Amino acid sequence: MNANNSMSVLRKASANQVVADPYPFIVIDDALPDALCDALISDYPNLGVLGVDAQQNNSRWSVPAYEVAQNASIAQVWREFVAYHASRAFYDEVIDLFGEHMVRMYPQAFPNVAALRALRVGIRDDDESADLLLDAQISGNTAVRDASSVKTIHVDSEHKLFTGLLYLRGPGDDSTGGDLDVLRFRKDLTPAQWRRRYDGMFIDDEYVEPVLRVPYARNTLFLFVNGPNSLHGVTVRQPTDHLRLFLNIVGETRVKLFDVPQHWQRRVAKLPRLIKKRLLGVVGA
Repeated sequence: MNANNSMSVLRKASANQVVADPYPFIVIDDALPDALCDALISDYPNLGVLGVDAQQNNSRWSVPAYEVAQNASIAQVWREFVAYHASRAFYDEVIDLFGEHMVRMYPQAFPNVAALRALRVGIRDDDESADLLLDAQISGNTAVRDASSVKTIHVDSEHKLFTGLLYLRGPGDDSTGGDLDVLRFRKDLTPAQWRRRYDGMFIDDEYVEPVLRVPYARNTLFLFVNGPNSLHGVTVRQPTDHLRLFLNIVGETRVKLFDVPQHWQRRVAKLPRLIKKRLLGVVGA
C-alpha cells in the first residue's frame, strides 16, 4: 500500500486484512486521517452545487469524477480527493490489495496480476481509449420521509471489477439504518430456488443469509471485488432529516466480466419490454 499518501482510503490497508469468503472485501475503520475526514464532511458540497433535488425521498445522487474536476464551486480538498481515487496511483493500490483475488475470479480476463497492471486506465465517461475506467463519485442519499432501503440485495454491474464506499456520517447524525449488509446465498437452496435466485441484478431476501453488517459510520471504508456472488444491500433507513453521505469508488471494465443467470420465466416476463426497446432503436426514437 501507498502508506505515504495520507489522502488514500487504503493508506492503512494490507493484503492480510482482505476477507475472501463469500467474496473478496475489506472493511477499514478510521480509513482517513481525522483532519482530512473532518474537512471532507465540513466541506461537503451544497446540494444545489451538485444539482441534487433534496425533496426526493431517500434518493441516491452521484456526481462523477469528471464533473467534479470541472466544478470550481466544489472545495479544493474534495476535488483533490476525488482526483486521487480516480487515478492510476489508486488503481495500483487496489491491485496490490486484491490482484490475486481478481485473477482467481476472472482467470480468462486476467491470467495474472501483470495483466491487471497492464490495463490502460482512464476516467469513466471521459476516456474512450482506456481498458479500465475509474470513478470516484461524491454521493449520498436524501432525507427520509417514508422508511425504505436505498438499494436492496443485489450484485453490481457485470462490468464492475471493484466498488468501494467511504462513509462520511456527519456529527449529530442520529439516524437509524443505512448500513451495508454483506450476504451469501443460502447453502440449502433447492435446485428450483437456485435457478430463480436472481431477479435482474437483485436477489430475494429468502435466498440469502447474512455474513456481516458494515455500519454507516464516519470514516468507514468498505471495498470489494465485484462478481456474481458479491451480494450486498443497504438496510432500511428510518425517517430522518439527515443526509447519508459517502464517496463511491468504481473500477469498471469495457468488457463484461460475468453473466447473471436469469430464470426463463423472468426472461419471458421481460420480453415485451425488450422487444419494444429494440424496435425503438430501429426507428431511432
